[in-house]
Amino acid sequence: MKMRFAILALLVSIGLPVFSQPLGTALGTPLATVKLTKTEIINDKQFRDDVARVEELRKTKLNDVDRKGFFDSVVNDILFYQMCERDGIKASDAEVDAYLAQVKGQLGTNVTNEQFEAYLANQGIPVADLRSYYRKQILLQRWLMATKSKEIAAIPPIGIDEVIKTYELYKSRLVRPDTVRIAFLFYPYKDRTEAERTKGAALIKDLSERLDRGEAFDTLRLRAQGNGYTASKDALFFERNENFIGQFGQKFFDTVFSLKDGTNSAPFENEAGWWIVRRLEYYPQRQLELSDTYRLGQQGSVQDYIGQLLAQQRESDFIKKALEELFVQLRKQADIKIIGKI
Repeated sequence: MKMRFAILALLVSIGLPVFSQPLGTALGTPLATVKLTKTEIINDKQFRDDVARVEELRKTKLNDVDRKGFFDSVVNDILFYQMCERDGIKASDAEVDAYLAQVKGQLGTNVTNEQFEAYLANQGIPVADLRSYYRKQILLQRWLMATKSKEIAAIPPIGIDEVIKTYELYKSRLVRPDTVRIAFLFYPYKDRTEAERTKGAALIKDLSERLDRGEAFDTLRLRAQGNGYTASKDALFFERNENFIGQFGQKFFDTVFSLKDGTNSAPFENEAGWWIVRRLEYYPQRQLELSDTYRLGQQGSVQDYIGQLLAQQRESDFIKKALEELFVQLRKQADIKIIGKI
């Protein structure tokens, strides 16, 4: 199952780069030097490697304007860190670890650190970059609270007229797709060896035969722990869209929508392991109203969702403006020398 990390867009939006290194200790040709409280070197090779990684994420080459913008964000990053060090704004390793633990927890309760890092690597996100991102977020929050708390408190709340206007503008997109509530029994692969496939097939076949003999699905689901297989903790809402095909695979998708309510699938296998799925209830596609639950299985109405989005946008605009003003100020205080060609 895949999660989407919008790290690149978020970091660029607040003026901090995605990729960074201990610039002062880098070997190679200097591209530039930056000094607010101490001189740090932007290394030419590392900068170009980071540009290449951004281009890989964006699936397009950066033009001269974009490259200059990325270079400026690297400079801003150095200035921001040096300012935090100068002003005593800190983020501990324990705080960063807590953020990472929350992200890892979204993948499941038994995910190891090695599995988490492998998952991130598969998404093109080195764990060091994710740690850097959360450290910057903590530092940014503390700087804002230390310097902009009054302005933040004065940000006006979102009015109901704004919510209604936004709903009318975007309601064609606020359609809940065909959705099925499901539960599952699952034998996950660690290493997809023939022996493991055979073991998983035998275990899931036995569970299927027990269901055929009348044993309750929920009994097997609740007794999964310690019996060699896993199961959904709660019922899941599975939508008819490309995201769910991408996350679970075509075979899982087709199986879910071929079942009738109250029936179990035959055992089936995909790259993740062996499955038995139970379809509980089907919800047909419908246009969502403001009072409807925005996403089945989660709290919050469409009205709440729109209000939160508008509030987040207002907050993001405030942070962007505050950082633009900060970096103008820091650049006036700093000594920045460009040595090479950006």
